[in-house]
Formats: sequence, structure tokens, C-alpha cells
Amino acid sequence: MLLSLAVMAEAQVRTVAPPPVRIANGNVSTGFDPKIHGFRFTNDFSNDVVPVADIRTGGLCGGMSYTALDYYFSHMAVPIQDYRPANRTPLQSYIYNREVDSLTSNLDKWGEVGFNPGGARNSEFFNWGLQGTNGGRLEELRSFIDRRTPVVIDLQGDGSTGNHQVVAIGYNLGRYQGDLKDFKEDLKIFVYDPNYPRSVRTLIPDVGAQLYRYQEGGADRWRTYFVDKKYQVKSPPAAMNPSYPNDGAIHELLMAFKTGNDDLRGGSELNLLVNLGDGTQQLYRNINLGARWLPNYMETARIVLSRPVRAQDIRTIVVTGNFGGGMNGDNWDMQSVDVRQWAGTSSSSLKTAGFNRFDGDHKQLMIAMNAAPPAMNGQVTELIFEIRTGSDDLRGGNDNLTVETLFSDGKSQRDDNVNQSANWSNNSNHVVKIALNRPVPVNQIRAVNLITTSSGGMGGDNWNMDSVRVTATGPGVNKVIATHGSNRFSGSNRQLNIPTP
Repeated sequence: MLLSLAVMAEAQVRTVAPPPVRIANGNVSTGFDPKIHGFRFTNDFSNDVVPVADIRTGGLCGGMSYTALDYYFSHMAVPIQDYRPANRTPLQSYIYNREVDSLTSNLDKWGEVGFNPGGARNSEFFNWGLQGTNGGRLEELRSFIDRRTPVVIDLQGDGSTGNHQVVAIGYNLGRYQGDLKDFKEDLKIFVYDPNYPRSVRTLIPDVGAQLYRYQEGGADRWRTYFVDKKYQVKSPPAAMNPSYPNDGAIHELLMAFKTGNDDLRGGSELNLLVNLGDGTQQLYRNINLGARWLPNYMETARIVLSRPVRAQDIRTIVVTGNFGGGMNGDNWDMQSVDVRQWAGTSSSSLKTAGFNRFDGDHKQLMIAMNAAPPAMNGQVTELIFEIRTGSDDLRGGNDNLTVETLFSDGKSQRDDNVNQSANWSNNSNHVVKIALNRPVPVNQIRAVNLITTSSGGMGGDNWNMDSVRVTATGPGVNKVIATHGSNRFSGSNRQLNIPTP
């Protein structure tokens, strides 16, 4: 669990619920159903406590428990996503802050159950959880559940198992009377555990070992528990649970990135370009929200498409970083990426890609999704740019060349960083090949724009282009469609428009 000393101040009055429903088998239950009110993703958070040393804590069980109750008591729908929210998203930030709340409001209790020199208080602590009178934990628990009010309980680990936090949602005494006498083994406490999404776990006393464990199995063992009587309701972020029509189109993409040994540094940005078969493009900037992505850890970027598309119409997906690279800049090892479509309640994989290292010289990854349909005779599928640099180089790194192809129907295709961040030295020749997202007749290409990203001036880059020739190729097509002589690109002159005849 996350350890922090930050204190959160906002508080609201707990909602008073109706009387409990007693079922024939002796269960006393609240209205909290983990399948409805619990999260669908697992508590496998890794928390960035000391970034410079890569010191982390694992899990946000208290934050997830508090947040689930916040949605429940606020009568708000819980987010239905089945993937862990990424760093800096509203939901992740909220859960993290509620983790802080859950810990700092109970420091005295954690200190109390944590003081057990040499196990001298094992029996005492175990019996606290069974005591149904005189302020015992079981009495406190029943005071909530009997009012049909779910409540967080905090579990003290036995040394082999860490501390944990869950939501108690019911109980069953069986034959046990809460008097520390006969039939203690009958006690069952029903909980929502963020480590086991959408299921009810049954906490039971192991009388012989004087520990608490789950009836369903597992290695976790806890010495005792206490009831979190200091929880106060807060207003959680509204869930993004859009209802999409069953139209066969993709409305959201999920980009599940696994980082390797070299992290994505905080402040660095990833941009995403979706190239479509109709010649249109959808650009999404800063999909990582400028957040740090930890080494050897998965983060999922959610992209709500500006226009729904069919899976077969996505030609390529281009991921571009703004990394400086080198010793002082950022480099990022992307171990893998899984491109997924969100269907409203679940996701499925469309394409995966393996390792790619982003650095100052390699800022871009193109993921081929679907091939363009076969071109007819006379249609252009590729543009070939033959470019000669003059007496002032194109620096590369962050100073690169973008090509924009303009079509007669008003659409355009943008290809960033066609030099792949490489330096184009003085008086050098270069060939750039650009595959069109859709085949078109040659007369449908009306112009190309050459655009530099450099700032110019003394500290920025300036580039002297001596010449460029553009050739359109495809079945039955091999035609020079544009040429241009020298042009100096600078901070005040970044774009050159070259019309086609």
C-alpha cells in the first residue's frame, strides 16, 4: 500500500441507508454488489514515490475501496473500464488521493495494530476481530452492516502478507454469539476486495492459527482488522461510460504500452496519428498527458475518436515522441504496444507491435494496420521525393521535415519527420518515399507542402534546400509531378508550397 503523510480535508456526512435485508441463510447484507459497484480492473498499480531512484509502492487498495464507496454513496455509476487507469488520468489521480486519505486518517489505528513486539499480542489482536461487545471490532463492524452501510476494514498483515484494505458488505455469524466462546469458526465477513474484481470474498477466522484468511483460498493471512470509522464521502469524477451504437465501428482506441528498462520521462509527450483509407487523418496529442511511464510497467492511453471508423479502414497508426535523446534528454524503451478497440463493455486486440527505442534520432513508430486496397491502373500509390541539401544542413533531432500532400477533394495527408530525425548534411542527396493512405488518380494531387519544425535564428536551425523533385508512382504511373529550386527554411519561413501542374 501507498505510504504518505499528506492530509486531505474535505468531508461529507455519510449517507444513512435503510434497514438490512436478512436472508434465510443468516446473511446480513448491504446493497453493495461488487459486480455493479466495484471496479472491473485489478489493483495492480505501481506508484511512483521517488522517481529519481525508481522507488515505488504497490497497489492502491485503500484508494480503490474509498473511491468505490464514494460512487456508491453518491449514487453515481462506477467506471466500467476493464483496464487500470493510466497515470495522471482523472480516475487514477482521484484513487491515488483517496489512498492518501485512507492512510492518513487512520495513522493512529495502523500504529496500534502494528505494535506487536515478538508476536506478544497475536492472541489479543486476533480476538479483537471476534469481539462482538464492549467496543470490539466485530461489534463496530455490525453497527455499520446492520444499518445496511458498507464500510472499509483495514487488515493488518501477519508478516508474510502485507497490510490491506477492503470494503465489508455483509456478514454471517452462524452459531457464533460474538462472545469469544464456541463456534468462532462460523463467522464470515463478506467483502469487496480490489484485488479480486467483480467478486465477493469471504473473510473467515482461522482459529488454530489465530489469523484471518479467505475461504476461497489464497496465500494471504492477516493478524487482525479494524473498522475505518473515519471515512467520509467525497464526490468522485463522473465516469466516462458512453453508450455507443452497435454499428460495427470503432469509437475508442486503447493503446496498451508496455515500457521496458528505460522509462518515459515526465514532461515528455507522445502524439498519435491515425491514417485512414479515405485519405483523412485523426491526430491526438499528448496521449500520455505528460506523465512518467515507469520501467517494466503497462499504461493504457484511451483515445476517443473524433469520428468513428471501421477497423479495416485504418491504414497505419503513427506514434511520435518529442524526445531530445542523449544524456540530458529523454529516451524511451517501448517493450510492446497492443492496439485495442473498445466495444462499450470490453476490449479486443487489433494489432500488436514489439520493441522500439525512441530517442533523439528515432522519434517515431509506424504501426501498419491494414493494406490499402489494390490500386487500379493509372492510380498513384506512392510519392518519391528527391531532395538535395545546399550549404546549410537540416539538423535533425528536434528540427525535422514534414510533408503534406494536398488532394483536389480538399483532403490532405500529413507525414511528420520524414527524415526520421536524421541530420541531412551540407550538399547531400536524400530520397523520401511516402505511401499514400488511398490510391488516387495523378490529377487528384494538387500540391505538396514541405514544412520544417525548426525555430531558425542563432540557436535554432535553418536549412538550405537546393532542389526537390516529386515523382508519382503506381500501376501504369511513373510521372514527375512537381519540382522546385532552392529555398531557405528558417524560423520565419517554415513552409514551402509546391503546386502540381
